[in-house]
Amino acid sequence: MPQTSEKPLVSVVTATFNALEGLKATVQSVAEQTAASVEHIIIDGASHDGTREYLESLGGQVRWISEPDEGIADAMNKGIAMARGEWILILQAEDRFASVENLQKLLPALGQHYDIVACDVALLRQGGVVERRRARPLGLLTEFKMTNPHQGMLCRRNVYEKIGVFDPSFRIAMDYEFLLRAKRAGARLSVVPEILAEMPATGVSTLTDWPAMSLRLNEDRRLQRQHALTWLRRLRTELFWLIYMPFKRMKCTLSNA
Repeated sequence: MPQTSEKPLVSVVTATFNALEGLKATVQSVAEQTAASVEHIIIDGASHDGTREYLESLGGQVRWISEPDEGIADAMNKGIAMARGEWILILQAEDRFASVENLQKLLPALGQHYDIVACDVALLRQGGVVERRRARPLGLLTEFKMTNPHQGMLCRRNVYEKIGVFDPSFRIAMDYEFLLRAKRAGARLSVVPEILAEMPATGVSTLTDWPAMSLRLNEDRRLQRQHALTWLRRLRTELFWLIYMPFKRMKCTLSNA
């Protein structure tokens, strides 16, 4: 949909690097949304696969920049800084909406006094397998695992202004770290049990081999330690990882055998 001078309700931010075909699918998916008040912001990390030329061909359909960045968190933060919408949703290149009416159907929830609206995400694995990641409230489970992928979360812009954007020291778990900060700040989250987005299982955060999984788990452990502000929480965190890390490795070994 064409970008207008009026402030949109929703800003969709897409970070991309050398993923031209996937980016095209994401752009088309955003453009097909029936909700009128949407802008699409694309942050390209100076790709050399024709991405810049493609973005130039879109004219005013999207807002974009193409320049080197310090990783995906840095790119997402640039997009958040550019966003004019009241709500911000992050869809990476290759991610797409599950339906052309997704945002239209969410308008009632976006009109209420929530800070975050969380929806389900469909993870597309090889062989046509679809894994549904269900949205969860900000509760005890969030203390131990990532409960809401960013592809399923619309977050008010003023939440980023209040608690800060993504921590670029995390290469994989930056959205989980942000979610823990939001929980600590008392963010009001509404769960909408509908699939908002579809994402391919190609990123490090979704791979099931042990090298990729261990990278993700080590970041999860680091951020949980970082947020364990009392001795009781620190003890709970250490005991959890003493059991959880070997369990995950054994489970991964058996499932990939």
